[in-house]
Amino acid sequence: MRYAILKLLVLLSTAYGFSQTRTITGTVSDNMGPMPGVNVLVKGTINGVVTDFDGEFIIDGISDTDILVFSYVGFVPQEVPVGTQNTINITMQEDTQALDEVIVVGYGTQKKSNVVGSVASVEVEEATNVPTTNVSEMLRGRAAGVQVNLGDARPGGASNIVIRGNVSVAPNGNSPLIIVDGLPFDNLNDVSPDDIANIEILKDASSTAIYGSRASNGVILVTTKTGKTGKAMIDYHGYTTIQTLTKNFNQYDGQQYIDLRREANRNRFTGEYLRDENIFSPFELEAIDNRNFVDWEDLVLRDAIIQSHALSFSSGTESTKVFSSVNYFSQEGIIPNSSFDRGTFKLNLEQKLTEKLLFRGIFNYQNAKQDRETGGLNFTTITPLAKPYDENGELVKFYLGPSNTAVNPLWDQRESTDETKINLTDINLSLVYNFTPNLSYTLKTFLRNRNTNRGIYRSSLHSAGDEGVDGIAVLSNTLFKQVLVENILDYTPKINDDHSLNFTAVQAFDEQRNEYTQLDKSGFTNDALGFNGNATTLLNNVRNVSQRRLLSFLGRMRYGYLDRYLLEATARADGASVFAENNKWGFFPAVSVAWKLHNEPFMQNVDAINEMKIRVSYGATGNQGINSLESLGVADDLPYVFGDQTVAGATASSRLPNPDLKWETTKTLNTGVDFRLFNNLFEGTFEYYKANTTDLLLDRSIAGTTGFNVIRFNVGELQNQGVEASLTSNIIRKSDFRWSLGLVFSRNRNKVISLTGELDDEGNPIDITDTFGRRLSVGQSINNIWLPKYDGIYQEGDDIAGSGNPLAQPGDVRVVDQDGNGQIDNRDNVFTSTDPDWYGSITNTITYKNFDLFADIYIVQGATKLNTVLANGELWKGAINGIRTKYYTPEYPSTEYPRPKPDTHLHLFPFAVRDASYVRLRTLTLGYNIPKETFSKIGLQRAKIYVTGTNLFTFTDFRSYSPEQNPLNDFETAFPETRNITLGVKLGF
Repeated sequence: MRYAILKLLVLLSTAYGFSQTRTITGTVSDNMGPMPGVNVLVKGTINGVVTDFDGEFIIDGISDTDILVFSYVGFVPQEVPVGTQNTINITMQEDTQALDEVIVVGYGTQKKSNVVGSVASVEVEEATNVPTTNVSEMLRGRAAGVQVNLGDARPGGASNIVIRGNVSVAPNGNSPLIIVDGLPFDNLNDVSPDDIANIEILKDASSTAIYGSRASNGVILVTTKTGKTGKAMIDYHGYTTIQTLTKNFNQYDGQQYIDLRREANRNRFTGEYLRDENIFSPFELEAIDNRNFVDWEDLVLRDAIIQSHALSFSSGTESTKVFSSVNYFSQEGIIPNSSFDRGTFKLNLEQKLTEKLLFRGIFNYQNAKQDRETGGLNFTTITPLAKPYDENGELVKFYLGPSNTAVNPLWDQRESTDETKINLTDINLSLVYNFTPNLSYTLKTFLRNRNTNRGIYRSSLHSAGDEGVDGIAVLSNTLFKQVLVENILDYTPKINDDHSLNFTAVQAFDEQRNEYTQLDKSGFTNDALGFNGNATTLLNNVRNVSQRRLLSFLGRMRYGYLDRYLLEATARADGASVFAENNKWGFFPAVSVAWKLHNEPFMQNVDAINEMKIRVSYGATGNQGINSLESLGVADDLPYVFGDQTVAGATASSRLPNPDLKWETTKTLNTGVDFRLFNNLFEGTFEYYKANTTDLLLDRSIAGTTGFNVIRFNVGELQNQGVEASLTSNIIRKSDFRWSLGLVFSRNRNKVISLTGELDDEGNPIDITDTFGRRLSVGQSINNIWLPKYDGIYQEGDDIAGSGNPLAQPGDVRVVDQDGNGQIDNRDNVFTSTDPDWYGSITNTITYKNFDLFADIYIVQGATKLNTVLANGELWKGAINGIRTKYYTPEYPSTEYPRPKPDTHLHLFPFAVRDASYVRLRTLTLGYNIPKETFSKIGLQRAKIYVTGTNLFTFTDFRSYSPEQNPLNDFETAFPETRNITLGVKLGF
């Protein structure tokens, strides 16, 4: 009986339990209708569904006490208690914080939805996953129209940033303006990556005109982290990176190099090989007999380590906000003797002094040290038939035998020091006075001091110091000082809800001063103290001082009507000291309009369009990217010698002064469309721009009979145009699984519209060769190669006699006889642009529960570069090592690479013009966010570990250590780019 009663109770309780769960249905909408793809989740469980195309959902197993959580990207999450409801219909509200994100623009901020110009934001969290002190590399592939080219891969090196192509031919004429916390910086790498909160890039004239003369090449706006109101927070980010060599070519090993030399000295008529005694020296023959071959890459290069540690503190109240950080970065180079160490300290302070007066202070201090390897180190083309060490493992000086005076590069590497120390101090103090809630005045001051000391020492055993000079040293010091004062007035009158208006006026003064001192000395007592020792002989003494000043006045007006129609007008006048007396001032206006199409009444029922904004802008910016004294006549040092006496003297500079030098001006038209579609499934931007630069600041060589060699003058016009597109697709947007795909595409073309106007005998415009060696020609790109066109390798049976090179033989380089006159000369040269046809990136971001995965593929297509190793005639003579190829032989004729021979090939430079396109898996990051409750007892609020691979795979036909650099520059091997594997941790307390 007891068992029967118990059984009955169990059945009743089970039935009662089942009766408490049921099915809930409903519809989710926004203000434009049903919303598909909304996540509906029972709070605290994994029981959830997604709304269908009509916004409807059905979810089972729901009890009265459950809470349903509704979430969707761009909308505020909602929690709804079920209670006794069987049907739940809700309306989602847009997350105005996400849709009206405030971004930094010139001299202020603005809601992203109201931006009229071309402004791109960089995702900082993803960018900082790249382990580097080179902040420029963080921008690669992150924004359309921003091209980053590797400048120097060595520790502490930098990259070149070009925004929307080249608009100038002047030196430094295409570098963007760097603004950090509203202040101009001369080097983006002075900012610690972990201190960066936001990066915005201003690209069109409407956005950049407020910066006037300094902004013709775009503006990079960096905002650093500040204190926030709330609990104090401590964050730590540390990582360790292993760097290894990456390349896509091999050099000839010992036996292959021997075969190359033998082939180069082969009789081209009989096919017979010479005896080795007639090809190799006795020292080389001994190396061949003993199989003593040297792999110079393996000997010189090593794996290297990067370490980074960043610790920050943040706190704030309504009156006081503080952010402070300490960062340490250390990088070994894969070439010994190369390294970079940097320590930084930052303090951001905001203090509310009264109800109307606010004080802001930013203090930065940086101490850095860079060690460089010996200049002229070349391990790319050096012979493997060498003996760098003796039998005891000691370095030998003459590595090619006692009869050869060539000095072992490892010897010179050991006997040299090249050290640079940098001390940087920034002080930025600002006062903000709010006269009324709508009217404010800001006084901003900035002082920067950068002191750079470089010491180079070649010991008494070094090849430069063993010629009776007992060591040689070069000591240089550069002191850079910048002072900036800005007065900013901002007024936002309140009219009514239909109208919005804002006025900004700025007066600014900027002064930059450079002082450079260099001492060359020799005759050191010993090598113990290096360049810090006493020397007996002063070889040279250089002192250069330059200064430039800029005085500016600017104004901006923004107007909006009905939150649909936007107008922005900017005007700036700049006076720059670098220009001639009567041409110092430039005036740069800009105007832009935008139409927020999605806010029109007739668009309210178009469910597919969440946002559609059309923008058009036109404006002018100036360029002052020239040296400070080019409009004036200066003197060069020329001491006079009278017998045994040397007295001071001077002569006129080789540069002819130009008293009429004036501003270079760029006028830009920009059109763009910003959009968000299908409930934010797709969002992106498409833009077209066209910029014309007039009064180019051009260097031109002049006849030596004038007493001068070159003059800077204003002449000609350059056109630059392109298209940009960026698209982000939020493919999956579930609460525990998200996947977004990003695409960035950029295409740019520039061409010379006009030059001096001079014509040759045939009535064609005369080309100009500038001081960079570029041949400027009307209708052509300014970045070009002017050479005959490579047309393969001559083969047996080819019509060599009628080819334009009748003395050629099978295996020689063939070029196109463009005019068909039977000879190859300058008239057969053609222009080849080195700029890429297009470049872009593909990014994938996947989040699954506590895991996140990020992958970044970077693509450059249509780029061209001249490979200096393949163009070296000594390689094809077998006199040096180099890039290994399947060269032409009579037995195995190649159609791609020429035949080695003892005399220099004709047309090696056209042959060496190679496609430098590439596809690279640039970044792959896998991270895990440790649940908060795991370490909450010790006060840890956030914890993440991650592993990142950088430059993992590169697919390219260009043979080099990087498709962006030549393997050899001026007889020195380029510092190789590396493949990096990083393990990092981020902690928050």
